[in-house]
Amino acid sequence: MDQFNTVFINDIKYLIKNKNDIIEDFLLNGKQWNNDILLMIGYWIKKYNLKHFVNAGSHIGTMALPISKHIKRVTAIEAFPPTYKHFLENIKLNNIKNIVSFNVALGDKENKVYFLDPNHERIKNNSGGIHAVTEDDIKKKRLSSNLHNKKYQNNMKKFDDLPIEKFDIMLIDVEGREYDVIKGGYQKISKNKPIIIMEIWDNPKRKSENMITTKEDVVSYLLNLNYNLFKKINDNYIFFPKNLKA
Repeated sequence: MDQFNTVFINDIKYLIKNKNDIIEDFLLNGKQWNNDILLMIGYWIKKYNLKHFVNAGSHIGTMALPISKHIKRVTAIEAFPPTYKHFLENIKLNNIKNIVSFNVALGDKENKVYFLDPNHERIKNNSGGIHAVTEDDIKKKRLSSNLHNKKYQNNMKKFDDLPIEKFDIMLIDVEGREYDVIKGGYQKISKNKPIIIMEIWDNPKRKSENMITTKEDVVSYLLNLNYNLFKKINDNYIFFPKNLKA
């Protein structure tokens, strides 16, 4: 493993590879990323005796790693290969054994994906914003696909096609592709009815990225799966299945 700075936050060690990165700088200053969401998840794990946390868009592990200390199993999915490698290094650094990880992009069908150029001025210090784009996205100029770089490629799969069973809480942070992700996970979400925390881009952002789905489309999709919208924290929407009292 290469030599990088290491920070220690709430019993978790993180490798810092880019001190100018938004998230890594946050950690470098001794702060827990999305601490309010993390505290809520910890509360629900105890209250509902939750066993399996799924993190779609795990980045370098700022949610998956601390949650792994309080739950039986974590499944983490990260699309961008260099970020996934960083995540695996953080898992190894903490000697965590209960995380199963997948290096794949999620969508509503199988596809090949490329990624925004990690060295582009707009995103070089925002690794969390390096998202996957398809050939169709590039053709239709969606999701800042004009910034893509074909150096890094990966596969897109449906969440329903991954070997994941019996999960009861799910965090989705997929940089605008949330509608496709839940559509591609319809069967597993319908069967397991997990608590869902999901970042949903607002409509001005979606319009600027030439997206065809609205924020309301994403919310309605889950409401039609017998969910209630429990709370909104910034861009994070929290949904509870109707059979679970919040």
